[in-house]
Amino acid sequence: MAVEIVERLEREAARKTIEGARESFGLNYVELASALDVNRRTLLRYRKQTTAPSPSVRERMEKLREIVHLLDEVFESREAGLDWLCRPVPVLRGRRPIDLLRRGELEQVVSVLAGLYSGAHA
Repeated sequence: MAVEIVERLEREAARKTIEGARESFGLNYVELASALDVNRRTLLRYRKQTTAPSPSVRERMEKLREIVHLLDEVFESREAGLDWLCRPVPVLRGRRPIDLLRRGELEQVVSVLAGLYSGAHA
């Protein structure tokens, strides 16, 4: 019973993460699947809650949630955060954070946002 509850909660969290990331970042399912390092069909199964993500995918989903949270903390508005995602960032050697997201390089985006949040990359 407890295992079933945990799996149901994991499936629900995955669905919410997928929809939240699509809304927050404007990514399509192919881009989001790439960010999570899964294929599109697997992503759609997570979205429909027919399958729970593996531990490694859950970890990447947590990074997406962390990015959303940090964007909300660092920038005054969602629009300002999206603008930052789509502009070249010097500390990323001129790369755009949204491109790193699409390639699954989530940790780099988290690291820069955490630096902005703490004032290290002011």
